Order: sequence, then structure tokens, then C-alpha cells
Amino acid sequence: MGDPYTLFAKGLVTALLEEAPQLIPDPDNPYRVRAPRPDGSFASLDLTPFQGQPQPVSALPYFQHVLTMDDLLDAYHQASKAMPLEGDLPGMTISPPARSFLEDLLGQAQAALADTHAQRIARFVQNFDIYVAVKAVESLLNSRADLALLGIAEEQGWVVHFDHVAIRCGSGATQDAERVAQLLQTTHGYLPSQVPEEAAYQFPDGWNAYPLYKILSNGQVLRIFLDQSDAEAPAQIIQHWNRVYGFTAHHLALRASRQDSDKRRAMSLEALIQALKKAGIASREATGQYTAGLLLQVFVQPERHVKVALKIKQELAAIDPSLERSIENGKLLELVSRREMPSLLGKEYFALYGLTYEQSDPLHSAPYYHYFLPAQAAHVIRTSVAS
Repeated sequence: MGDPYTLFAKGLVTALLEEAPQLIPDPDNPYRVRAPRPDGSFASLDLTPFQGQPQPVSALPYFQHVLTMDDLLDAYHQASKAMPLEGDLPGMTISPPARSFLEDLLGQAQAALADTHAQRIARFVQNFDIYVAVKAVESLLNSRADLALLGIAEEQGWVVHFDHVAIRCGSGATQDAERVAQLLQTTHGYLPSQVPEEAAYQFPDGWNAYPLYKILSNGQVLRIFLDQSDAEAPAQIIQHWNRVYGFTAHHLALRASRQDSDKRRAMSLEALIQALKKAGIASREATGQYTAGLLLQVFVQPERHVKVALKIKQELAAIDPSLERSIENGKLLELVSRREMPSLLGKEYFALYGLTYEQSDPLHSAPYYHYFLPAQAAHVIRTSVAS
């Protein structure tokens, strides 16, 4: 018979193949579809939802009454202390430059951002757990693009959805990502997917990553991507990012939808790109050819951190000249579009978690494809570090 998640995936495959003729069945697995790639090969996409029980919306008590920027920063500091984070792990080092970077970031936000920004950020992050809320606040305070998208969505009547956040850990030599993954699973309630290929990723250009998942009682799905440099890859950028920026997010991935009369519809990547372009924010090379439109991704131009210490830049230049420039890529916004299920399938999807689907609930997004695709993730990361 199979478990409810795989049974649902089989029905999801059937429905999607009727809706998207560019996809074909995977003859080796009834829970997957195949998407054509530009070189004529196929990407195989598993539609089985991750398993898990809904968890509390632990950020809400901290952020629900924010009115001013001082309120937001106070809520951030309280939430940061409420549960163990990376710096609380025994022996885990957060470098002095990373600590200074975060202190400066918070100070600049307090001086430059308005109370309306604080209210908008708080409304967004209060729907999360403490871990994602803390990372999202740091990201939003460090990104003109992220804040612009939240404002554009209010004007357009869109819903902005948190899709995932990518945390730059250090090196596999000290198992930084493994230690953070363990922390998130034992303390924060995250789980790896039961899909075997989702346990961990290894990329040919010298980095590896662990994806983790969680669904909250409000229906919000949280995806975490923990990446680190391989132990034997001294020129790989992630370990150096960690030295300068600590465990702040490399990027926050956001998507948007609008509520139509019959279903929730994902905003296209092109619509998001054009909306930000009007706000003066350029995007990089869009990707999506690996999933035939089930998952589309693009990075905007990075927020550059030009205050990296000269000594660090000199050390990095001695390893690889390109690092001296790419170390300044401090933070990015990733725009994402995930194709939404019809309402009837959305009800079945949320029922897997014991939740009642409400089509009008802005947090009840039910995309067909729930994961990352390694080939696409590698491509989009490569475009993000171009100097």
C-alpha cells in the first residue's frame, strides 16, 4: 500500500503529468517525474513531501508587538538568546570579524531604517520559528532587495513566501555543517527528508550541503540549506564567507503568489525580476531549465561588504586571486517561483500533516516540488559568486 506521503506523491505525479505535458513519467519510480534538460538528458524530480509533525510558531511571542526599529532589535536579541544557536555549540568559533560585521549591521539598520521597515519585517518573521526568524531578520536588515520585495508585494497585493535560507558554515575539516545540522535536529525540530537523495549534497566544485525541513502549525514550511567548503578545497568561498560573516545567511530565498478565485498562483520569476528592476535592483542569470518550471531561481545583485579587512583580503588573494573580490559578496536575495498545486491537492497535502487547508490563508502555499535540485543549486550558487 505504501505510506500516506508516497501514496499522495503518486497521485501528484498523475495530476501534474496531465497539467504539464513537457514532463514525462519516471519509469523507475512512480513518485517522480522527469524534466528535459538543455543537453537532452533528464532530471528526475521526486514529488514525495517530507515527513514531519507540525511544530510551534515559536517566533510569534517575540515579534508580534513590534512597532519601532528599537522594538525589532530588542525582539531579535531576545529571540537570539531564547534557544541555542551556532555560537552556543561547544568549541564552535565565530570569528571577531564576523562578530563585528553583525554588530555593524544592526547598528546601521537602527540608524538608517524606518519604523515602517521594522513593522514590515516583524509581520513577516513572526510566522516562523526562532531559528529562521533570527536568520531572516539579519538577512532583511542586510538587503535592499529583500526589503524592496516586501514593499512591492504590499503594493501589488501579492503574498511573499519564505522559501528557504542558506547558512554558510565553515569547513568539512571541522564538520561545521554537520554540527549545525545536529543542533537543528535535536534542539529546533528540523528533519532530513526521507527521500534518500535529500540526505546530503556533494558538489564537484568543492562544497557540500545538508538540507533540512520543518512544517509549522500555521502551515508555513521552513527549508534550511547548510553549506560548507570541503576540507580539501582551500579556494572554496564558503569557509571564507564564514570567517567574515559568521553563520548569517548567504541568501534568503523568497517567492510570491497571488490568490485567484479558484487557486493560489505562483508569481512568475519574470514578474518578480521586472518588479525589482523598476526599483533599481538588477538580477542575474535565471535558472529553471532543470525542472521544466517546477522550481525557478535567480539571484539579484549581491549586497557588497567593502569593509573586509585588508589583512584578510591579502590572505585570500594568496590562495586564489578571485577570492579578494568575491569575499565582498556579503548577502543575496534569491527569487524563487514554485508551481502551486490546485486547491483539491492542496487540501490533501496539508492533511498529511493534520492541518486544514485554507485557500485564502497566505501561509498555505502548496508547491508541487518541495526540494532543491543539486544541479540547479550548483549553477545558481556559481552565478552568485561571480566577481
